[in-house]
Amino acid sequence: MNKAGIAATTLVVLAVAGSAGAWFTGTRMEAVIQDNIVRANQELKDQLPDTDLALELVSFHRGIFSSDARYRLVLVADDADEPPLELLISDHIEHGPWPLSRLTSLKLLPVMATSHAQLESSEQLAGLFAASAGRSPLTVTSSIGYANGVDGELQLAPMSWSTDEVTGSFSGLSAVFRTDTAGESIKVHGRVDSLELQGGARVGLAGVDFELDRQRDASGLYLGTGQVELDQLSVVIEGEPAVVLNGLVQSDVSTLKDDGANLELDYRIDSVNYGTTKLGSMHMGWTLSRIDPQAMVDLAGMYNSAALGGVPDDTKALEEQFQASLERLLDGFPRLSLDDFSIRTTNGESRLSLAVELGRPSSLQLPPEALLPELIGSLEARLVLSKPMLMDMVRHKALFQPGTDAATLEQEAQMMAEMVSGMAEMLQIGRVEGDNILTQLSYAGGSLKLNGQAIEPSALAGLLNGMQGLQ
Repeated sequence: MNKAGIAATTLVVLAVAGSAGAWFTGTRMEAVIQDNIVRANQELKDQLPDTDLALELVSFHRGIFSSDARYRLVLVADDADEPPLELLISDHIEHGPWPLSRLTSLKLLPVMATSHAQLESSEQLAGLFAASAGRSPLTVTSSIGYANGVDGELQLAPMSWSTDEVTGSFSGLSAVFRTDTAGESIKVHGRVDSLELQGGARVGLAGVDFELDRQRDASGLYLGTGQVELDQLSVVIEGEPAVVLNGLVQSDVSTLKDDGANLELDYRIDSVNYGTTKLGSMHMGWTLSRIDPQAMVDLAGMYNSAALGGVPDDTKALEEQFQASLERLLDGFPRLSLDDFSIRTTNGESRLSLAVELGRPSSLQLPPEALLPELIGSLEARLVLSKPMLMDMVRHKALFQPGTDAATLEQEAQMMAEMVSGMAEMLQIGRVEGDNILTQLSYAGGSLKLNGQAIEPSALAGLLNGMQGLQ
C-alpha cells in the first residue's frame, strides 16, 4: 500500500473511532450531568448553608456527536412576597473524544466532552441583556477530561447602561481556568480592561488582572494563593482635579501548619495623586495564624449565607452554631497581626504594627469589662509617627485652598509637628527620637505597659479621653 493509501486508511480508522467514541460518550452524558449536579448542589449546601440555592437539569436532548442541555439555578428569596431569582443556562455539549471545536483549534488531546454554556435571557435579566446589547452576559466554554480535569474559559460580555442616577461602561472580562469535577482545586487568571461609572462623580478602573490558585484540604478549606492588581483607580468631581490611585495590589497566601491554618494578606498602593501632585503611598500587611480550619469553614459558610439573605427561621439555632464555631476557633489561641501599616509622603514615613493573641474566655456572655481581659491573651503595638510626614500633610492644604500663603502654611506645618510631639511627651504617651514620635503598648497577664511603664487600663482610657478633649 502506498503512502496515500496508508494516510487515507488512517483517517478512516480515526473517523470511525471518533464516531464510536462520540456515540458512547453521548449515551453516558446525561448520567454524568446528573452526577455533577448532585455534587454541585452538595457544594452549594456546604459553602452556603441555610440558603435555598439549587441547580437542576430542565431538559436534555442527546445526539450522536453532540447533546443539548438546559439548567435552572434557583435562589429562593428571604421575603416570601418576593419571587425567587431564577437563572436559566443553555449548554451545547460536543461529545468526545475529539470535539470539532477542539480539532479546529488544534487541540488534539482526547476529552470526554466540551461544553458551551451561556446565560439565557429572561424577564428578570432583561436589563442585563439590554446592557450587553442582546448578547449573553456570561458564557463558559469548558472541556472535561477522562481523568475528571476541567479546562475552560469564562467571558463576561462588554456592557453599557444608563439610568437616572448613573451611566456606566464595562469592557468585559476574560478568564482562563482549570479545575476538576469534584472542585478539589481551582486555578484562574483573567483580566478586565476598564470599568467606568458616571454619576455625581466619574469613577474609573483601568487594567485589572487577577489570578487564583487554590487546593481544598480535608476540612474543606481552600488553601493557596490569590492576587488582584489594578493599574489605576480615578475619581473625578466636576471642577476639581482628579484623585488617582496607581498600582493597587491585593495578594494573599493561605497555608496549613501544625498549629492550624495561616493566612497572610498584603495590600499596596504605589501612589495617591491629586491632580499632578503625588500625595504619598501606602502598604498594609496582615497575618492570621493558628486558625482552626473547620471553624473557619463553618464561620465562612454562615457569613456567605447571610450575605445572600440565608437566615433560618430558627435564629437561636444559628446563634448557637455561631458560638460553637467561635469557641472552637478561640480554643486554638488564634493570633492576629498587623505586621505593617505604613504611609509615606515626600519627606517622611509613619508606621504602625499590632499583634494580638486571643484566648477562649470562660463565657462569651460576660460583660465587656470582664470579657476583654479573658479574650485578649496578649497585645503588642508600636507606632512610629513621622513629624516630616505630618508637615507634608499640612502642606497639602495648599492643594485644596490654592490661595493659602506659602510662608504661613509652612509655619503652620512646623507648629503642627511640634504641637503633636509636645502633647505626646506631656501626656507621656510617646517619646520623641529625632524626627519620629514613638509609642509602644504591651499587655499580657493582666499587666498593661505604655512605653515600658506599667499603667492601669483606666489611666490609659483617661489619657485618650484627654487627647480627644484637646482636639
